Amino acid sequence: MKSLYITSVVTFSGKTALCLGLGLYMQTKGLKVGYMKPISTQGSGLGKQVIDEDADFVNRVLRLNQPKSVMAPVIVNDALLHEQMKGTQKRDLWAEIKQAYETAAQGRDIVLLEGGASMQDGFAVGLNTVAVVRELDTPTLVISRWRESAYILDDIMAAKYRLSDHMLGVVINAVPANFAQDVQENIIPYLEEQNINVYGVLPYQQQLMTISIGELVDLLQGEFLTGAHLRDRLVENLSVGAMTVEAALPRFRRQPNKAVITGGDRADLQAAALETSTLCLVLTGNLKPSATVVKRAEELGVAVVLVKDNTIDTIEKIERTLGKTRLGQAEKLNRFQAMLSQHFNFDRLLSDLDLL
Repeated sequence: MKSLYITSVVTFSGKTALCLGLGLYMQTKGLKVGYMKPISTQGSGLGKQVIDEDADFVNRVLRLNQPKSVMAPVIVNDALLHEQMKGTQKRDLWAEIKQAYETAAQGRDIVLLEGGASMQDGFAVGLNTVAVVRELDTPTLVISRWRESAYILDDIMAAKYRLSDHMLGVVINAVPANFAQDVQENIIPYLEEQNINVYGVLPYQQQLMTISIGELVDLLQGEFLTGAHLRDRLVENLSVGAMTVEAALPRFRRQPNKAVITGGDRADLQAAALETSTLCLVLTGNLKPSATVVKRAEELGVAVVLVKDNTIDTIEKIERTLGKTRLGQAEKLNRFQAMLSQHFNFDRLLSDLDLL
C-alpha cells in the first residue's frame, strides 16, 4: 500500500480539489483509493457530531463509505485547545491518527492524506505537518498557489527545507496567463535543478472560484424571497452596492453573473442591479424590498435573498469563504478534472509512487 500526503504553505491553495482530482483519476486506472485528513482545524457541527466538511465531501465524491472518525480523526476545536492549554487533554491523538490511517488503508492501493489549512496547522497540539509526515513516513506533494515569482519560490523552497526528503514534488496552482511563460521557461527549470519535481502548473480559472447561490444563502443563513429554484446557479462576481446609483452602474455593467450585496432599503441600487447581469440580490439588515423590486426580479429570473446581518458583517462572512475553491457542483468538478488532464503529469506521479 502506498500513501501520498498533500499539503500547502498557505491557505486556500487547492488541496481538497487536488485530492479529488487525483483520487478520481486513480480510480479510473483501477486503483483502490483511500482518503483521510489526519488533522483538521475546520470542523463544523453535524447534529451532535463535529465533522470536516471537505473530508466529508471527498468521501462522498470518491464513494469511499468511510466512517467520519476515519476521514478526520483529530479536529482541533476550542474545547480541545482549552484542554491542551490546561493540561487536561487525555486523548492519545497520535494513536487515533494511526488507527484511522490503518483503517483507511485496508484493502487500498493508495491512501491520499490531506493536510490542514496550512503547514502551521496542528502545532498547538503537537501534530504539525512535518511531524505527521515523518511519523507516517509518507511522500508529500506540495500545492502552492501563485503569488508572483519571488513568493512562489520562497514558498516552495521553504516547504522543501521543512519536509526534506519526504517532499516528493510540487504543483503550482492558479497561475495567471501573463505569468505562464515565465513559469515554464524559468521557474520550472530552476526547481527541477534543485531536485524538486514539478508535476503540474495549473492556470487560473475564474470559473473555479465561483460560489453557487445556494451556498451563498446557506453561508449567510439567508431567506429566499424569490428564486429558490436557482440554488445551483454559479455566481462569478460579487458587487457591493453602498454608493450612489451613478457610481455603482459602471461597475455593475462590468461584472457579469454577479451577486449584488446592498441594504434592503436601497431600492434605487436594487433596481439598477436588476438592469445588468445580476443573478442574485443579497439584501442586508433584514429589510424587505419593495413589491416592485421582487416582481421585477421574478420576471428576470433573479434570486432575491434576505439576510439579518448588516452589509459589513455580510461581506466579512463571504470574504472568509471566497478564497476557497468549492467543487460541490458537477460543472466545476468536471472543469477541474479537465484542467488536470491537460496540465498535470499523472504518469510521472504514479511512476514515482511505484503505482504504474
